[in-house]
Amino acid sequence: MTDRGRRETVHRVVALPRGRTLTVRPIEADDVDGLRTLYESLAPEDRYRRFFSGYTPGEEFFAHAIAVEDRGGMALVATVTDGTAGDGTAGDEVRLIAEADYEPLPDGDAELAITVASDWRGWLAPYLLDALVDEAAAAGIPNLEADVLCENRAMLGLLRARGCVMMAHPDWTVIRVAIGAAGPLPLWPPNAGRPRVLVEATAGRWRAEAELRAAGATVLACPGPREMAVRDRCPVLHGQPCPLAESADVIVFAFRGVSDEESEILERHLRLHPGVPIVVDVPVTSELVAPAGARAVRRGAPPEEAADMVTAALAALGQLPGGGPDEEGSTSP
Repeated sequence: MTDRGRRETVHRVVALPRGRTLTVRPIEADDVDGLRTLYESLAPEDRYRRFFSGYTPGEEFFAHAIAVEDRGGMALVATVTDGTAGDGTAGDEVRLIAEADYEPLPDGDAELAITVASDWRGWLAPYLLDALVDEAAAAGIPNLEADVLCENRAMLGLLRARGCVMMAHPDWTVIRVAIGAAGPLPLWPPNAGRPRVLVEATAGRWRAEAELRAAGATVLACPGPREMAVRDRCPVLHGQPCPLAESADVIVFAFRGVSDEESEILERHLRLHPGVPIVVDVPVTSELVAPAGARAVRRGAPPEEAADMVTAALAALGQLPGGGPDEEGSTSP
């Protein structure tokens, strides 16, 4: 299907109370004034959450947004049309109330951004995100990624409701997450290097992930079944293989307080993904005993020792962070 043909199928029109109509459609050159008004209406804290600064978009930003399809991306806008004017006669005032877009990334995924006018927040953001995810799937993009401030609970809640995974923690104020576009679950980015380490950890944070990423491993972290969206979407809890686990080189089990469901995840990984080594790294206060077939990090060990345990599991497979196996099955310097 051509880009033009795909664009023509994007339009979503919803009848709203009081004679209003919501339209979601691809961005157009004539939307610059509406975009400018939308961003000028944002409170300083909203701009900070969107841009990580007090940046106020200018003409260069809007020109860049309008040309997103030229770069292989997509942008959708939501507009609302009033059905009646103030005196009760027919009206046609159109207001641009939200924008969502994605830009291709080198890893084969795309970068997500979404902005909604303050008086339209609630159901509109999930609805607009659904439309953008459909567009990404139609374009063959497996995941949408985003850097989110940890204080931005609305955005984190929006992404967690779709069963996101954690990709990185640049610092304690920002988290990078990914949601699935090609399916209900995120997948490994198409150009993600090896080795691949899947971490099952409380809130998607593991104490030794930074060491592995610094060494060159690709690390994705699942926040576990305590989050309702994960519980509902997790194939392992439903007795099915997990696509992330199947393609991982090592699975790390690192929940801080182990519930029955979390213990069940560990047992099912061993059964459903028998070819993938599992490293168990739980706190000294945990009563969990690593089952046969899993490697256990010494309780109370520093993060470096936990990372070394994962590296040892990778070495046994001929995979080490920062390089591939050489002819003798070890790694080249």
